[in-house]
Amino acid sequence: MSGEHAIPYDELERRRKAASAARKASTYTPAEPVIESEAMAAIHEIFNPKLKLPQTTGPYRPPKVVSANHLVSVQDLDIRKLAELKEAFLLFDTDGDGLISKEDLKMTFGALGSQVEDDFLEEMLKEAKDPLDVDAFLELMSQRTVELDPEDVLLEAWSKWDLYGTGRIEQRKIYEELTNFGDKMSVAEAKEALRYAPLIKPKSLDDPPMIDYPAFCRLLSGLRKREEPQ
Repeated sequence: MSGEHAIPYDELERRRKAASAARKASTYTPAEPVIESEAMAAIHEIFNPKLKLPQTTGPYRPPKVVSANHLVSVQDLDIRKLAELKEAFLLFDTDGDGLISKEDLKMTFGALGSQVEDDFLEEMLKEAKDPLDVDAFLELMSQRTVELDPEDVLLEAWSKWDLYGTGRIEQRKIYEELTNFGDKMSVAEAKEALRYAPLIKPKSLDDPPMIDYPAFCRLLSGLRKREEPQ
């Protein structure tokens, strides 16, 4: 800046400091964070669920090898699975006498829209102890699932592909994993393995098919509790 009206630099600096000293302190107060109501928190959880994974106890350890004839005590069974089985028993016991009979099975199949022959029902009952009360039912089911992994073990394994805890994995990704890595499956084998995997209904045509893997783990799991480290 030049000319007779130019202000020296020192004078500009003095004025700046004077203005700065006279400037009032800011009265802005940041807004308090909005605290969600319980209802809004529940709605948010429904639409943006966070999966609660079981705590890892280190590297995967498969359960002890047992045969289908191995008798598993009630103490070795998962309490949640026991509750589910007892509820299932009550559904089969249509007359409420504490036993599952051929007539109970026939009525249950009929309610599901299936008509079955007596020979088929008698063959089913041969696998269980007579009478088929709740204890015999639990023993039968535990024998049939004794070789399967516990639910929390399966859930922990599947969650490795779920980076954000959404409870879902893209179906295409699992197909790629099964057919390209580890003990590679053929496409037909992979399709059979995921045949009953529950799919989440996409919100739009652009959304890829997603597997509800916590629900799938419940279908695939056995009744035994996880083997704890010694």
